[in-house]
Amino acid sequence: MPSSVNLSFCKKNLELYSQSVYDALRENYPEVDIEVKDCLDTCGMCTDVPFALRNGALIGGRDPMGLYRKLERGMQFLNQPPLPGTSGYREHTQDNSAKLTSVSKES
Repeated sequence: MPSSVNLSFCKKNLELYSQSVYDALRENYPEVDIEVKDCLDTCGMCTDVPFALRNGALIGGRDPMGLYRKLERGMQFLNQPPLPGTSGYREHTQDNSAKLTSVSKES
């Protein structure tokens, strides 16, 4: 299942602050679409603090570790099972029941 998270990093900010964050996210979340752009049109941010755009929203940290923690918190949300009452939950439970049925038939 493709990720619903899209991260964009500023090339200049990577050089100054966030290269370690980019590398760690690439390694720990290979399914996430991460891109580097020459400019993210957030004038001044690239030279002040580590930041990235997550689905178009600016996420910044006081330091690279702070940025990583904020971005990772958003990634952990993707690994949680869907909430009951949502269409994702119905699909999730149908998929799991189909898997259980096929396993019991094989036994």
